[in-house]
Amino acid sequence: MLKTLESGLNKVETWLVCAGLLILIFTVFAAAVLRFFGVDMSVSTDLAQLVFAWVSFIGADLAMRKDKHMGVDMLITRFPVKLLNAIYLFNYLLILFFLLFAVRYGINLCIVNAARKYQTLYISYSFATASCPVGCGLMCISSIKHIVQYVRNIITNDYSSLTKKEVAA
Repeated sequence: MLKTLESGLNKVETWLVCAGLLILIFTVFAAAVLRFFGVDMSVSTDLAQLVFAWVSFIGADLAMRKDKHMGVDMLITRFPVKLLNAIYLFNYLLILFFLLFAVRYGINLCIVNAARKYQTLYISYSFATASCPVGCGLMCISSIKHIVQYVRNIITNDYSSLTKKEVAA
């Protein structure tokens, strides 16, 4: 059941990010073309800012869930797998602590920005700031999933999940 829930969440997040990127590309391109002809499309700036905030946080969760965040691992991949597992576990615990901090203060930021309005969209700025606690909350779930895997590696003494398959270029 958790696998189907995670699969559904992946599909929804992927769809939202793709749709958001399409909106972002279209809005910014249309604003640039219309500006060339002297037509003001000031709504595009606010809409692009709103969509970019959501795409960034949801896209960050997608990358975290699939373990595709950028990283430099030239040094640590030479460590023994038990030490590598411990390092990854420690890193995800730190990440989880930071994300919980971001969720808590992101909610406060939404409350503070409730009265603030976009100049052209006439909606609360909280719609943009809500992307932080929602995105960080989703990343908390992904972090917990990774932490559980690393703890399971220690309990079962099976570190086969750490062996990465090389991707053909």
